[in-house]
Order: sequence, then structure tokens, then C-alpha cells
Amino acid sequence: LIINATNIFLYTYANATNILLNEAKNKVAEIQVKNYNNKTHTIKAKHYILASNALQNTRLLLASNSQINVGIGNDHDNVGRYFMDHLEIKSAELWLVKPLPMELYIHKKEGTIARAEFSLTEKAQRQNKILNGTASLTALTRARYEKPYIDLWSNKDPRKNQYTTWEKIKKRLSMIKESTIDNIDRAYELFTRIEQAPNPNSRITLLDEKDSLGVPKISLHWSLTELDRISIRKMYEVIANEMSIADVARVRFLEFLQNENDLLWPKHTGGGWHHMGTTKMHNDPKQGVVDSNCKIHGIDNLYIAGSGCFPTSGSVNPTFTLVALSLRLSDYLKIKIK
Repeated sequence: LIINATNIFLYTYANATNILLNEAKNKVAEIQVKNYNNKTHTIKAKHYILASNALQNTRLLLASNSQINVGIGNDHDNVGRYFMDHLEIKSAELWLVKPLPMELYIHKKEGTIARAEFSLTEKAQRQNKILNGTASLTALTRARYEKPYIDLWSNKDPRKNQYTTWEKIKKRLSMIKESTIDNIDRAYELFTRIEQAPNPNSRITLLDEKDSLGVPKISLHWSLTELDRISIRKMYEVIANEMSIADVARVRFLEFLQNENDLLWPKHTGGGWHHMGTTKMHNDPKQGVVDSNCKIHGIDNLYIAGSGCFPTSGSVNPTFTLVALSLRLSDYLKIKIK
């Protein structure tokens, strides 16, 4: 689509390495790019959009510090802060009171697949003062042979020796038919995906070490808060309570949730590779990096496209929202250019 477009020029092996401003430092004058042979080119335009993801957009802004020593758009030390990812973590088990087959994956028309998940209503979230999250279900028999679960087994457990390599695990999984998900009728693992509370201490900075193009490498300090942990526990308390009242199931918390005073995160805590924040949207320059039109505060012709603009993250995949936000930016620029 891009290759066949008559109004788009696509340059490959052109890595943006530096942004240069005009003398007034309120507009981008040019962007320098390099190929892997260190040949440098210059790009000049009326408007510039950085669309290289939350990590690389931030890296370029911070590294472009020859005119402003703290980097571009960073007058209030917000560039790189509020890094967020979706917390993904095995959290509990659900045991049905009576065996009941569940269809956990619904194959819809045109290849769309919907996954069954538990989530709290907006009202329940507000009442409990917690973040937005979901709990998905996997048949426990199958889930117990996934690598993160095996890592939790004792070294004395004979299953650990039987399934120590990933290839053996995959072989075991292939032996467990997909129908297991529907046909196992009692025990399920509850897997959490939850938004991360915006945290200024969760941030990206630059290292002294540089890559082959001369751009400083990234240092990521992913920092979680007490609210993140409280939200997971509270969500499962609500789910467990509702299941018990309805006499449908019982919920067993995994060890890290059993003690509400235990603030340590388990080793199997992970993220969804959904990098968000770092160039947060806020109309007050002291609170964010871009305004509601995704324009960097103080720079009249520089914009950010992508999930780096998200002030909060919700609990679902960010791609649909970041594409919608990018299309909104393109509509804004169309009007501005006319």
C-alpha cells in the first residue's frame, strides 16, 4: 500500500539519529538520519511526526540534546516518565462446584476470535478504588504444563525433570488437544492482565553507552506501585465473593496474593510487551509532553504518534487505540496544511 502510493516516499535504512531546531528553538529545522555505513542525510519538512514506538520516540527526543541539554520537549522533566506496560501474571485458580463444560474461545465470523474473561464493572472499580483489569481462564490441566508454571515446581518434583526443556514442553502441549479447554469441566487457571498505575518513577533514561549509529542506548526502570498489587488482589476478592454467593465456584489465590501484607512480586510477573506512556498527553506542559493534538509542547511542528501518548493504559491491547489516535492526528494535520 505504501509502496504503491503516489504521495508517499519510503526510505529504508534511514535511521533518525538527531533532531535539530531553529534558532528560536520552537520549531524543528531538520532531522538527521544515518544508514548502517554511517552515511548521513538530512530531512527537511514543514511538519514532523515521530512514530517509532514509545521507547524509540523517547530515546530520540532525549538524545537530541545538542541545543537543549535535557532533550527536546523535556523542559519539565517528563520525557521518558510514566512508562507503562500491561501486567500479566498467573494469579489464582477457579474450581467449579459442579462440573460444567465452558467454551472459552468463541470462533466468530471472518476469523475473529473472542476470549472469555472476567472483569469488574466500572462501578465496582470505582467502589473498590482499583485499576482496570481482566482475568482470563485456561484449563488447569493444560496450564500446569506451561513453562512459567513448571518454573514454580520444586526441583525434587519428578515433573520438573520430565519437562525441563522448552521443546519437551511444546511436545507435551501438542499432546493435550485443544478440546481439553472446552472439555475439562472443573478446574481453571485465572490469568491477570491489568493496567499499570501511572508512575513518574517508571521511566526511560539514556546510558553513556552508544549504539553503532552513535545514539545513546536506553535504560528502562520499570517500576510498579502498591496500587498495582492491591488492584489485583481486590479484583480477585470480588470475583471470589461473587462466585461463592452464586455457589458456582471457589477461587484459590496463588501464594503471592494470599498474604495481603506481602509486597513482593513473584518471579513470574511479566508484561504484555505493550509499551505505553513516556511522552504522556496532557494540556498542561508541566504535566505532560504532548497536547491533545499529540503536538510536543513548545515545538510548533513536531508530533508524536503511538501509545507513548497514552496517559493511562486500560487493560486491553493498545494497537486499536493508537491507530485511532494516529488517524486523528493525520486528520488534524490535513486541516492544518490546507
